Amino acid sequence: MGFWKLDHPPTSLAVVDVHAGFEKTYRELREDVAQSAATLCHADKALSVLAARNRYDSLVLYLAALSSGQTLMMVDPSLNQDLLRPLLDTYRPDYVHGNFTTDGFPGYRKIGQIAPDCWERETKDRTPIHASLSLLLNTSGSTGSPKLVRLSRENLQANASSIATYLKLKPSERAITSLPMSYSYGLSVVNSHLLAGATLVLSEHGILRSEFWDALDSFRCTSMAGVPYTYQMLLQTGLLEKRGSTLQTVTQAGGGLAEPLVRKLHELAQRRGLRFFVMYGQTEATARISYVPAEKLGEKIGSIGVPIPGGSLEIDSATGELIYTGANVMLGYAECREDLAKGDDLNGVLRTGDLARKDKDEFFYITGRLKRFLKLFGKRFSLDEMERIVQQRVGVPVACFGNDDLLMIAIEGQQLDPNQIAAMVCSTFSLPRPAVLVTTISALPRTSRGKLDYSALARITEGTAATGKPAVQFAERTLSS
Repeated sequence: MGFWKLDHPPTSLAVVDVHAGFEKTYRELREDVAQSAATLCHADKALSVLAARNRYDSLVLYLAALSSGQTLMMVDPSLNQDLLRPLLDTYRPDYVHGNFTTDGFPGYRKIGQIAPDCWERETKDRTPIHASLSLLLNTSGSTGSPKLVRLSRENLQANASSIATYLKLKPSERAITSLPMSYSYGLSVVNSHLLAGATLVLSEHGILRSEFWDALDSFRCTSMAGVPYTYQMLLQTGLLEKRGSTLQTVTQAGGGLAEPLVRKLHELAQRRGLRFFVMYGQTEATARISYVPAEKLGEKIGSIGVPIPGGSLEIDSATGELIYTGANVMLGYAECREDLAKGDDLNGVLRTGDLARKDKDEFFYITGRLKRFLKLFGKRFSLDEMERIVQQRVGVPVACFGNDDLLMIAIEGQQLDPNQIAAMVCSTFSLPRPAVLVTTISALPRTSRGKLDYSALARITEGTAATGKPAVQFAERTLSS
């Protein structure tokens, strides 16, 4: 049974929309989804874009697209509109849904009284879309990269089922949306709880806002999910000690959390009687790949755990790369409208791009990365894509690098103001100011073949995990030599 069918007792509570101030039973949700699906049925399979918020109308549209067999591209509602428009030009969607601060998009007209707002493409693109393609998600956070992950309903269902199994989700669960729906981790919370017939408490409040905790307490939420930054802040403020008396389960993914913090959270969970799950995943696997069973965490701190139910992990003996196999592995990537006609390119096998090792108990540990990505505040960013965008904006060579706590940008030349560039980067990619550090250097280091020397640039990040600030002056002297 697909989770989008909502086949649960009709009077059971399905959704609470904190902002709209209403509740919906599973019967009411089914009826609203069916009504929305009727408007999405077209002679040909259509592509729609949804700037998905943690609100009821976004949830209904997402489920309607799944149930009607249409294809939906979910984007972050905070995506800079200068980055959204090239995405529309690349994929030429038939419809664009969202509450944008714009009068419209070139080549589109606004239609009807639909929530969220809807724009229809004036000239439809007849490029075929594969029958299996249901959802497109971006792997690179808020860069607006045209590289998307192609997912089927079967991918979504398989991952939701695995998560519901290892978390032992029951209809009595109440999950608050502490992450965006447009992010694969946040969406997996939605999917797995709908599969279990549980209740979703839709909130857009940040985890440091009193309104978030008021909603969590008022609606007696039993679980919440977070990325490393979430738990760094909760430990720093003590909120997880003081609030959330009804919480039973907390989960963490979206990047590696420092081992000392995992240990503190494990101890806190034991004191409070919580189940704390550390998990690992990628959008390419529809979210989850592995998890550490809560009862094993104390002895396996630093591990990404064991494969999720229905999946398997192995390490490439030649390269050390972690390889995952499972029904939740994406169909493949898309980089243009024509790629939407492709079928299953991967056949359930995903090369993760991460290096790993395995211990005697068959628990896996990440030891490094093959690819140039960062996960900042739970969002995955392609450093190459960020370099391209920033370089276009500033007009001089740039290099992006760093770690999962800090994005660092080196600008070639001394004529630009690092603070102004940092502000532009934060605005473009929806990042908080402390997450970005910009420095100017006389010349970016390059290899003998003229390529950027990221090994030399990496020296700047030494010591930042402890201080949050790189040795900029030392780096400038080193890189200028």
